[in-house]
Amino acid sequence: MPPHSAPNESSPDDRNAVAKVWMKRGIALLSANNPAVLPDALNCFEQALAIRRELPFEESSWFRWLLTACWMNRGDVLTRLGNPADLAAAVKSFDEAIFHLQKLPLEEDSQYRGRLALAWMNRSLALRAQATPESLHAALLSLDHCKTVIEQSVTAKLPVNAALLPTLLINRSALLLEVTPPRMLEAMQVAEETLLLCQPTEPLNLQGAEIGLKARHIFCHAVAMLLESPPVDTSRADDWIIQATDKVDEAMHLTARWEKQGMPDHFSALRHELFRYGCNLLLAYQPHFMAEFLLDVLDPEQGSPLLAKTDDLYQVGLQSLDLAASEMRRRGPLDLGLQKMDRLIEVLESLSQAAERIKKRSALTSP
Repeated sequence: MPPHSAPNESSPDDRNAVAKVWMKRGIALLSANNPAVLPDALNCFEQALAIRRELPFEESSWFRWLLTACWMNRGDVLTRLGNPADLAAAVKSFDEAIFHLQKLPLEEDSQYRGRLALAWMNRSLALRAQATPESLHAALLSLDHCKTVIEQSVTAKLPVNAALLPTLLINRSALLLEVTPPRMLEAMQVAEETLLLCQPTEPLNLQGAEIGLKARHIFCHAVAMLLESPPVDTSRADDWIIQATDKVDEAMHLTARWEKQGMPDHFSALRHELFRYGCNLLLAYQPHFMAEFLLDVLDPEQGSPLLAKTDDLYQVGLQSLDLAASEMRRRGPLDLGLQKMDRLIEVLESLSQAAERIKKRSALTSP
């Protein structure tokens, strides 16, 4: 356990050395991703903060920089603790970090602007977690400030972390679906902007792949919300569905590529959720395309990129095919008319054949 604050007569460097020990211990606890140790981590950062607030940061950019690290880490822990009082304290902690970062000579070191952008982004996350109409609006404004800092860095020709802007955009697109009223079209546009940034690197960069999958997930969720919110713009609905199912297909290819390299567990969850979005959208609006979609995803002979261990997707696919067939039988005479019953029979046969093919594929992959 680090010692408490050194006596006032010790040098600033000596006192900062004590603070550094507290910071290292707090960061180690925070890195454990164990909620049980968060109070201990918070105590560590507050011990360091108490020391660094007494250092001569008004005369030293270095000491002010170190002080901002205390406020940032403290805000991170409070956000993770997540109760209302902690979230309010987290926002204030990031406000303190922003105040001190803005007093640093931002043009001298790209790290200053990078941390300032991150402080605005983390402030947004704490506000978003409060989940009130007011806090969500404030969260969007914080992201606006973050974007301004990034743009100023670009204008000043300072290095910018390549992941910073895509992370900002993915957070903004998610927030746009949570505000009241939700801004679905804008969320889709921001998700598309995110993908433009991620797609060149996502086959090789883990963070890029995760952001890209989340962007596709948000896009599909926005489409589902649009189609469930009357009045639906029928002139655009088909295009939204096509774009969403295309993004599901892209996600299947991307996760298949990562699966060959040892795909992270959370990628599997995102893949499963995106696949469900594709099935649900087609089931609700275009069940006659269900067989084609599922065979493209699940059948290697149709070009499916997925590896064999996809039992969960097979089960979702079979269930969706059964529901699609039931829905087509129910809607057929009404939607197609008696003159087009041959088309209905053809679609039902395609759904049945797809189900049989997927069952065979599933049986081949079973242990």
